[in-house]
Amino acid sequence: MQSIIRETILAQLLYIPTLVDQYSQQESRFTDNTVDWLRKTEKALEPFRLPLVSRLSGFRGLVVATSEGLAEGANCKITRKQKRGQTMQMVQQAEIALREHVEGIDRQFEEYRDKLSQILAVASSREPFPATNTITSGYLDKIWEQAKAAQDNPTLALYLQGRMAETDRRYLLGDIIGHLLAQPATR
Repeated sequence: MQSIIRETILAQLLYIPTLVDQYSQQESRFTDNTVDWLRKTEKALEPFRLPLVSRLSGFRGLVVATSEGLAEGANCKITRKQKRGQTMQMVQQAEIALREHVEGIDRQFEEYRDKLSQILAVASSREPFPATNTITSGYLDKIWEQAKAAQDNPTLALYLQGRMAETDRRYLLGDIIGHLLAQPATR
């Protein structure tokens, strides 16, 4: 599940350069596009019930308030340039919040990545993994079954099964095996 959240956030972060370009080119739709991007990001993350969604919604609310001419802490009208600047600040704040969430997932995955690498190393030393041209979920499941059946691995494999969603395990296995297959074998 965390892997899906991570990929969803990364996909949304890819739109920020477009917003920055619109800001730097002084496009009139910059603010509206920022609101749309924040709304789409919220919608993409809503199924995961993350507090991050309400934070993004707050940023969107501040962009809307700014576009209506309300400055934070001021009772006076603000200029178009100030509106655009404050909107860009909300883009930056949203980017920071999204990036921090991805970094949190990555920290969590690092522990699992180490343990999965250990399991794979033990299993592959006993019996080489089957060769493949493409890494599919079926292939990853086959590797996982081989790895957890290897002597010395069942306890650690059971721990990982209890701690990780199947989707996350496949995600990390695919990454690790992809790196292994990309490296020439040394023996």
